[in-house]
Amino acid sequence: MNIGAVVTAAGLGTRDGPWTLVFPKALLPLVVKVNGITNIRPMLDLIITTLARVGCSKICITRRSDDDAIVKYTKALWGAFNVDFVIQDEPRGFGDAVYRGLGCLNDVDWVIVHSDDGFMINESSILMNAVKFVNNNDVDGLVFVRRVNDPSRYGVLQGFVEEKPGLYRVTEVEEKPRVPRSNLALTAVYLFKYGVLTEALRKIEDEGRPIIEFTDAIKLTVQGKARVMAMEIGSKTWFSIGTPNEYSIVHEVVRDKDLLEIT
Repeated sequence: MNIGAVVTAAGLGTRDGPWTLVFPKALLPLVVKVNGITNIRPMLDLIITTLARVGCSKICITRRSDDDAIVKYTKALWGAFNVDFVIQDEPRGFGDAVYRGLGCLNDVDWVIVHSDDGFMINESSILMNAVKFVNNNDVDGLVFVRRVNDPSRYGVLQGFVEEKPGLYRVTEVEEKPRVPRSNLALTAVYLFKYGVLTEALRKIEDEGRPIIEFTDAIKLTVQGKARVMAMEIGSKTWFSIGTPNEYSIVHEVVRDKDLLEIT
């Protein structure tokens, strides 16, 4: 099972401004320990560490053309690892960023899609269990969901069948629904068969939409009879640095913890 990954790091990060006007959100610093020694490592490093531990053979990072710092940092720390970069200069949405990243992963069977501004505590263990699940079951895609108080702020499971506690077959999803039909919100980590995801995003791109939502790609795969499952994680498992308040929380959660313990 050959797995690749796309990390989307082309967002403007305006909610974390004004710092992110000159500094990529993916490189916002966190204080962790590596081999018992205090280190300053960015969110991107936590994500790449996780993907390497899961066994990804290649990672493609979608970035803006003016974010050279991401390239310099990644090559300096992960020079021996198979990391490539692709440009998204126009902010056309998470789905478009993923589609561009898929272009340099055409030799993989499965792809992990990961945003640059969040992570799951013990994510490598969660993802390794997910890989085992899809490898042993008739599944085309897997998403992770958690229960939230205000589902209208997120992509949400609008239709699903619970096959066992904490495991759902997805029948409908919607981005920021006006009338949420569940409180199961998507996290920004996904696992899909490469061909299934690429075909769905290509169809949406061919329609010429100005903004490509990733939830629309999930919806299209489900409508095309793909079997997409959702695994529920704890409400305090997913952490994001999308706003200054969220970044402050993450900073305290990971502070002085071992990098391998977090990821």
